[in-house]
Amino acid sequence: MTAKPVLVFDVNETLLSLEPISKALEKGFGAAPPVGEWFARMLHGSLVANELGTYRPFDEIGVEALLIVAAKRGMGLRGEDAQEIVGAMRSLPPHPDVYNAMERLFDADLRLVALTNSSSEAANAQIENAGLHVFIQRVFSVEEVGKFKPNPAPYQHVAESLGVPIAELMLVAAHDWDCAGAMAVGARAAFLKRRGVVWGMANPPPELVFPDLADLADNLLG
Repeated sequence: MTAKPVLVFDVNETLLSLEPISKALEKGFGAAPPVGEWFARMLHGSLVANELGTYRPFDEIGVEALLIVAAKRGMGLRGEDAQEIVGAMRSLPPHPDVYNAMERLFDADLRLVALTNSSSEAANAQIENAGLHVFIQRVFSVEEVGKFKPNPAPYQHVAESLGVPIAELMLVAAHDWDCAGAMAVGARAAFLKRRGVVWGMANPPPELVFPDLADLADNLLG
């Protein structure tokens, strides 16, 4: 009998919506807030930190990224205002499909954990504020290994900490680079093709590609 996968959920954009960040940015940037550019700049900062060995908390990189985006637009955004906007990530709401799907997966006795680039403190606050702590067995932060995803270390750390072969992990993410990172070290992956999300990696996507978590739950639970 094939072992049930341990579902490892990415958090930002996968489980939680960045819509409140968009609304917060509208105050300073107007009707077309650069949420995508800001988040991409955060990821850029995390990858540079991996290469240079200069790990620091993701929210700190988020503030740096927001100030850079503002400077590119000739805006004088204050550091404290950037910190307030980035701080809103701790209270992001779950996407509409998430809670019921997580409840179904939890009731089916699947092991559910989270793995995020956010710091441990921020990530646990996010999961609790979103009401998902009743389903998530443990929240893993890349802070525990000092390397951001998609470096191999975070995925390997989850498998080692849970005492399972990495092949039993199934990363669930709305980011192609995250899925690719997990698959590169032998884990399975499920790609959530949320609105505006496309697979952009040179290597093919995983076999499991769904528009939201409800459809993934339907597939896993039959």
